[in-house]
Amino acid sequence: MAEFLSAAWIAELDAAARAAADVVADPPFVVEQVVRDTGAGEVRYRVRVGPEGASVHVASERSDPSDLTLVTDRETAGELHRGRLRAQDALARGSLKVRGRPEVLAGRAELLARLDAVFAQVRAGTTFRGGR
Repeated sequence: MAEFLSAAWIAELDAAARAAADVVADPPFVVEQVVRDTGAGEVRYRVRVGPEGASVHVASERSDPSDLTLVTDRETAGELHRGRLRAQDALARGSLKVRGRPEVLAGRAELLARLDAVFAQVRAGTTFRGGR
């Protein structure tokens, strides 16, 4: 069990993504998550889905541009991860920002649902700082 947003947690997401043979996309796309944590900086990670499958890795500000970037704070990211908050609601209240080309996800609902299912086991075992 890894702590939310830690390097070990990102590695668990990556292992789950790479093990999923049915999560492929052509053309490929990259979604980056930027989570800002007051006093602790930010965590950036990317989910890439292509013809060879899916992967997750730590990103930096110098990484190649992603197709879509989601920016939020740690609390909102945690609520989204736990399923306690819908992305639409976070967008509406301004705690989730979207940059890039959201149209890359159009028509890929089934693929995104499979990817969500792949990450379910990681989600179930995720721990949170302060036990929240």
